[in-house]
Amino acid sequence: MISERAVMKYLSLTGILFPCALAVQSNPATGSIEGQVINSLTKAPVRKASVDLRSDQVWLTAETDAAGMFQFTGLPPATYKLSASQTGFFEQRSRLPFTLARDGRVKDVKILLPPHGVISGRVLDEDGDPAGGARLSLFKQVYHNGRKQWERPMASGAITSETGEYRFSSLTPGRYLLRAEISRTVNNHYGDRDRPAMYYVPAYYPNAASEQAASPVLVGVGADIRGIDIRLHKIPQPQRFTVSGRVTGASPGSIISVNPVPADGPGFGGNTVAVPPDYRFSLRVPSGEYVFSASVSSGGPAAYARGSVAVAGDIGDVVLTMSPTPDVAARISIAESGAKPNLQGVRVRLSRLPVVPASEFEVLADAAGKLKFDRPMPPGRYSIDVDRRSIPDGCYLQTVKSGGQDISAEEFEILASTELDIVISTTAGTIDGSVADREGKPFPGAAVTLIPLDRKFPPSKQYTDDDGNFKVAGLRPGKYKLLAWEEVDDAVWQDAELRQRYESRSKDLTVRPGETQNTQLRLILIEEME
Repeated sequence: MISERAVMKYLSLTGILFPCALAVQSNPATGSIEGQVINSLTKAPVRKASVDLRSDQVWLTAETDAAGMFQFTGLPPATYKLSASQTGFFEQRSRLPFTLARDGRVKDVKILLPPHGVISGRVLDEDGDPAGGARLSLFKQVYHNGRKQWERPMASGAITSETGEYRFSSLTPGRYLLRAEISRTVNNHYGDRDRPAMYYVPAYYPNAASEQAASPVLVGVGADIRGIDIRLHKIPQPQRFTVSGRVTGASPGSIISVNPVPADGPGFGGNTVAVPPDYRFSLRVPSGEYVFSASVSSGGPAAYARGSVAVAGDIGDVVLTMSPTPDVAARISIAESGAKPNLQGVRVRLSRLPVVPASEFEVLADAAGKLKFDRPMPPGRYSIDVDRRSIPDGCYLQTVKSGGQDISAEEFEILASTELDIVISTTAGTIDGSVADREGKPFPGAAVTLIPLDRKFPPSKQYTDDDGNFKVAGLRPGKYKLLAWEEVDDAVWQDAELRQRYESRSKDLTVRPGETQNTQLRLILIEEME
């Protein structure tokens, strides 16, 4: 009989790399992990869910049966993590790894999958007939530095069917706006300018002309919201007037982009360019109040111009005078004399409002607290955020000044060159504590949200460690509200009205200068959320 040692030697000499397989055969592993995947809302089993098991060496996938059960067998000793996914649900991962000893068994693992939310309905015309081929846009209420705004999620468009029906799925909890529009114009008379064409004006749910007048749709975990019908109606196509003029003060050879924006918000997408040598421009817009802005699109140094224009007829004498883009300098100073914390690497983000990725300016402070922005800063409204994690220990953002005057960190205007003074105090407070589940056990990976009640600075979120503990340092002295969540969408915990549903689980704390407050929080489970 050939010995095992001889076989191993032969395989190694021939380059066949199966020693691990042979070892398993001679001493097979018999560890196992089994459990169930459950709908977090209905507690019903989720069939045909994909369950992944991972360790440093093992990567396996199982599929749940009709009872939502899964099982992994023949497992070697290791530390494993589980995750589960299924169409119509949000993927979930196990918060703690499973350590499996030789021949060990882990049973009764429960993975709760939160179902997606759904909004469906129809688009109808003014007679109640279905509007097939209408385009639907979906906007979600989000928060940037604590400020609300409507943002269009990825893949948020839809086209209605022949019966006018639409459906949006895979929705996270929060508030949504829906807008419908259809490209259909009625013009049955040739050559009569006094008889304008009729067209369908875009409408927000239920039949509003603007997002300010629209009715938001509230979506909870797994909500299936039906009957969100939108009515379209025709109006005479508004008469357009010619607005022309010229740009002055442009650098020779530069190309200037001219863009009219309605004073009451977005609604007109037209723009044009002014080119050398005369830098004249002309475009047609509906009547209304506009802010005409001009900026260098190519061929010259950054510059801008702005002007208000009331359009009630043709206008031919608009003049936009270019000025250099504001020179914005910034520095970090310390409120307490004699204190010298290390300011190297403090991260500051200046965001133009409304926030879009291309409008954010992020920079790190040098050792002297100086900040240098690497891009021109167009005039407009801005917010400023100082990353708490980058502020020296024991410090917090006290105030922001522009031209020596206090400004709101959430919103201020930059219209001319200025220096921002970011004042940091060394008397920060701290909140630490732990999060426990309904059985009083520590809960790792919980989201701890902290709301400053004075609203002078944005709220924040962080997660508990493997022992269920958390620590929030660098706090401005004041009053705070804390909640702990198994999982929560940012659009929920930052919304005061939605957050009220969970007030019984919140803790209100007052943090004084240099003080550390300790607290214990009770976890809000996914299955307890509406």
